[in-house]
Amino acid sequence: MARDTAADLATILAAGGLGLSAGANLFLGPTLEDDDATVPDVACFVLQTGGDPPQSYLGGGRKTYRTVTSQVRVRSARESFREGQALALAALDVLHLASAAPYVLIEVDEGSPNYIGTDGSDRHWWTFTVNASFVDLGA
Repeated sequence: MARDTAADLATILAAGGLGLSAGANLFLGPTLEDDDATVPDVACFVLQTGGDPPQSYLGGGRKTYRTVTSQVRVRSARESFREGQALALAALDVLHLASAAPYVLIEVDEGSPNYIGTDGSDRHWWTFTVNASFVDLGA
């Protein structure tokens, strides 16, 4: 059965001691660039973006090995490039090789978050990709 991997990764981030809290400055889904009323400048977004095709798992039955890809985007305040970069680096560190059932492997796809520039309000953005693998029992 497919999983909401983005929600699981957000849970790991919220528990990672980074000051991220679901619904306050940690969000599931696409980035909200222009919603200043409800989204603080410093924020993190997690979006499930695809993954590898399921692989038949040894042992028969309907078991499959799945790897799901998610994108993590971090935004900093206009005048806080270094703080935003530090948050993006810390988020990458929290997620890379995190131990969380039912995942057998969670790994970041880059060595460092990619700086992607500023938005229309001059806030800085970073992004990185996370692959999360698990055995789907096919129930």
